[in-house]
Amino acid sequence: MNMPNSTQDFSGLLGSKQIDVLSILYIVLLSLSITGSFSVLLVSTIKWRHLRGQVHLLVQLSLADLLAAIVLMCTSVINKVHPFSAVICPYLLPLSLTFYFISFMLTIVYALKSRNAMQGWRDRAADEEDEHSQCRRKIKAIPLYVLVWLAPLAIYFVYVCTLLIKPATLIPASSRSQDGLSDNGSSYCSSCILFLHVWKDPCVGVDKIHDTFIRVFLAIVVITAMLSCSVIYWKIGKWHEQYMQVGLFPVDGDGHLRRQLKRVFSTARNIVMVILFCWAPALLLLLIAPLMIHMNVKQDSLYGLYLIQAATVSLQGFLNSMVYAWRRPNFTEAVLGEITPLLRYKQKTPYFEESFHC
Repeated sequence: MNMPNSTQDFSGLLGSKQIDVLSILYIVLLSLSITGSFSVLLVSTIKWRHLRGQVHLLVQLSLADLLAAIVLMCTSVINKVHPFSAVICPYLLPLSLTFYFISFMLTIVYALKSRNAMQGWRDRAADEEDEHSQCRRKIKAIPLYVLVWLAPLAIYFVYVCTLLIKPATLIPASSRSQDGLSDNGSSYCSSCILFLHVWKDPCVGVDKIHDTFIRVFLAIVVITAMLSCSVIYWKIGKWHEQYMQVGLFPVDGDGHLRRQLKRVFSTARNIVMVILFCWAPALLLLLIAPLMIHMNVKQDSLYGLYLIQAATVSLQGFLNSMVYAWRRPNFTEAVLGEITPLLRYKQKTPYFEESFHC
């Protein structure tokens, strides 16, 4: 591939000021996600005894969101130092997406466990399950959690290995891409921003094959997570409507139970909405980019979509910490010590509060 010269046309691509605003937006909003995820992780660790086995999945979800936010913030900070961005960007951005992938998988596991708990609650009360059954269930969950973490990390390891196969062409090309370029072109080619190079640009060292793989893989993962959680929680809602109609729940003295169920389905709805809110703009950007290129639409005309995508993706950790933890009464009550331990209720509690999960 030939090096671009000063006559290369960078008009229509995002300019240096626009990229700088994106970097600042990432840094500001990712700080909220880091704070939210770290607070849940810290409190869950301190209150481990109060939260009991419920905390296992919550800690993993908070950790995945925290690592994703930290790595993505590092890319945004380093993006201000252009000489290093082009060298480490091919490794850090996919790493942050790897942790987001783990977060998606944990979200699906959360939904599946909620469904399984709902099926079990129909036949038994919370205090009917002996300690041996609980331990057996925890042991069975360990291989699943190992797979959730190791599979994405293994994919990332293979990805990095393919990058390192030709180190002589990857890194020097990236550094050479700035030679003879205008300030705007140099800033663009050395920037480390999510989905910046989905447009056809003249930068040397941009690995189109790997970028295409990341875009396609990420689109599949996001769509799968959205559909899986939506279908699972839709089935849970249908179950609730069905058994309310046939009178499964008691009529007398069930005000507290009905309030719990209302919170349960509000939480389920919010979980799906977080995925849609955080990743729908990014998914839209990935899907329409080839069409926009075919129609000769300039990249800077979609700068607003880039801003929205940067804001929503950056807020995932913060919103997850709210939906899965701080806005859940059973989590805050256990943390504050109002219920110790979390699940010692005398009445038969609904599935979402019985099995899950702070």
